[in-house]
Amino acid sequence: MTARRDPFLWVAVLLAFALLAGLSIARYQGYNTGMLDLGNMSQAIWSATKGQPLLYSRPEGFSASRLAGHVELGYLALVPFYALWPDPRLLLVVQAGLFVLGAVGAYRLTLRRTESRYAARCITLIYLLYPTALTSVLFDFHADTLVLPLLMLALDALDQRAWRRYALFLLLALSLKFYVAAAVAGIGFVAYVWAKQRRVGAITIALAVLYGVVAFFVIRPLFANSVSAGTTPAATTSYTAYYFGALGELNETIGVRIVNAIIVFCPLLLLSWRGWRWLLPGLPIAAAALLSTGPGGAFDFRYHHYAIVTPFHVMAAIEGLTILHQRSQTAAPTGANAPRRRIRSWRGDLGLITGITVLFAALLTDIPLNPLFWIGGPGQGIDQTVYGITSRDALKDRFLARIPANAPVAASNFLSGHLTNRSTVYLLRYPDEAQGPQRLPKLLPQVQYAVADALFDYFLPLDTGYAGGIDGDREAIGLLLNDPQFGLTGMQDGLLLFERGAADRALQNTISSRPDDGTPAAQQFGSAIALVRSTAMESTAGRLRLSFTWRLTGGFGNRQYLAVTRLRGLPGRIVHLPGYAMRPAWEWHAGELIEETFEVELPEGAQSGRYELLTGWYDLSLPNALATDERSRLPGSTELVVSTVEIR
Repeated sequence: MTARRDPFLWVAVLLAFALLAGLSIARYQGYNTGMLDLGNMSQAIWSATKGQPLLYSRPEGFSASRLAGHVELGYLALVPFYALWPDPRLLLVVQAGLFVLGAVGAYRLTLRRTESRYAARCITLIYLLYPTALTSVLFDFHADTLVLPLLMLALDALDQRAWRRYALFLLLALSLKFYVAAAVAGIGFVAYVWAKQRRVGAITIALAVLYGVVAFFVIRPLFANSVSAGTTPAATTSYTAYYFGALGELNETIGVRIVNAIIVFCPLLLLSWRGWRWLLPGLPIAAAALLSTGPGGAFDFRYHHYAIVTPFHVMAAIEGLTILHQRSQTAAPTGANAPRRRIRSWRGDLGLITGITVLFAALLTDIPLNPLFWIGGPGQGIDQTVYGITSRDALKDRFLARIPANAPVAASNFLSGHLTNRSTVYLLRYPDEAQGPQRLPKLLPQVQYAVADALFDYFLPLDTGYAGGIDGDREAIGLLLNDPQFGLTGMQDGLLLFERGAADRALQNTISSRPDDGTPAAQQFGSAIALVRSTAMESTAGRLRLSFTWRLTGGFGNRQYLAVTRLRGLPGRIVHLPGYAMRPAWEWHAGELIEETFEVELPEGAQSGRYELLTGWYDLSLPNALATDERSRLPGSTELVVSTVEIR
């Protein structure tokens, strides 16, 4: 009876791999991963293929090493593979593949302990569907997630007394993050005190402590001080300040933290409490995550911070199962049905926690088991902000191909993750910049290209509002349009490419105002705004020159609106950049005429002929504004034909 001969194990592993790798790649190809964190990791590993020490671009304006932060030496093992396929998708495939291999260790360990395929199969499902494991694998790429299966395999090797494999898996796990040393020392402690492996336990503790000290006090400072001439202490922010700098605010989130603790610990408690000793190695990391006040709610189970804790939950459940199984085998029968009841007890407990795990996975993780996955609401399942891939995503692929390899670039968040194989990649706006792109003016002198999205197609509802929204890059676009060092050289369906030193071939954008002379309006958009005049002509081959004169007739109130034009019969939309990013329409005044003139690239696929131009106004505050359709239109207005243009 071996793992190799059970088709259930291999079918489960292959299905889990196909699911997790497929969803991870879909999320990437749908432009729903950014620099934080897949982009930073892939840029660092790419840099190592060029002989550099895992460098990535810091928002402070310099390169820093992953060795100066978490000390992720283990990434170097991926460098040869990344050199062969330099693509972030490689990392997602490796992560999913390594994770499912951990199920083999869980299966083998359970089968060895219980000699029951039923038990081994249940534990396999528990491992593959444990909520914090799934969310870790599906949330970008992180060293913590790679550590998860390595520790599971190490525990299997420890149980089998396969010391070479045990040492190999522990060394690999230690190399991925310095604080893994706490978990490895915990393994040694349990082995020393309870597993009757005093020598192995002592060596494991010593190895973990030694590596942790060297990594934190030698390797980390060494690379923090020597990687870049621009490096400052901010390059490796203090862990205590970064993750625990606001402990006074814990009481404000105590309820949600308790809920997260329940999700992390409760699915297996029916068995894991009996194997409580194996919960100890993961407790320091679990406690640190639950107490963290780091950015983005780092205590949330949907991130990767509990990945390292998962193998210890599974191991504790296996230990508890072993205890019950042994009792059922050794207890003296007291009646004809007693052994049957005892066997049913451990089988029933195991079946129950398996069912609980599946239920938690179905309700709490974004996989096809979850009914909401198929509904595809904002930020869920097949929605375009998660796993859905749209035709605009394919356009992004073609648009980004215009940027030369290794040219230094600043990019919109979700575009940046596809530009990581280069030495310099900054964001137009970092997630912690609530007041707009504050770092961008200092970063622009270092870049040759900047790429923005004027129709930012990401919207995620939050308790306090939403993340993203159509105007996510608007302020950065305004800065770039007003920077004389950059010229707008590309524009397709709201995607904008700025290039340094390209003023002589830039798409022109101007906006001006003059007193209202009473010229009759040609078109009316609801009661808010009137179009006085519009013209359209082909300025040069492949470019249009558009001019619009507007009059406020009722105003927008406290709302913000954007004008978007399209050519009937052609894909793509034209954002009125002057009235969007240079002088926004909600800053216009009654009693004046606003004239915006701008050049645009012809949409892809444009052929010679006569085209109607249709214009509409859209509410930026609405989640569906990114579609620029009737759901977000200015009240009382419709999309109107404003002009025609002849393309030769």
